[in-house]
Amino acid sequence: LATTLMAELATELATTLAAALALATRLAGGSGIGDAGDEILRRRIRAFGNLIEYAPMCLILLALLENTSAPAILLWGVSGLVVFGRLIHALGMLLIKNPAPRALGMAMTYAGMLIPIWGLLQY
Repeated sequence: LATTLMAELATELATTLAAALALATRLAGGSGIGDAGDEILRRRIRAFGNLIEYAPMCLILLALLENTSAPAILLWGVSGLVVFGRLIHALGMLLIKNPAPRALGMAMTYAGMLIPIWGLLQY
């Protein structure tokens, strides 16, 4: 169930970021390829790309862990780390010039990848 919910929330976030990216590209009058030197568009591209780069591996690791005898609190904790980490990172990319929120989001995502690896070795 933790994997299912995480997949659903990651998909909602990806859809939101993709829609924002499509709208920004349309408003920028671009051809749909590249960022045309637009900093806001570049940030939207990276926010979406970063989610797409990390979410699949996190989902795979969580699904593998869910098929062991790992406790539910571990599964839900990992799921929460990844979902909130990706959300904080995206908000940091889109709304805040300070890199601290992005760094926090990445740290949460890395933890969401490393904890299942540890869990797979334990359970």
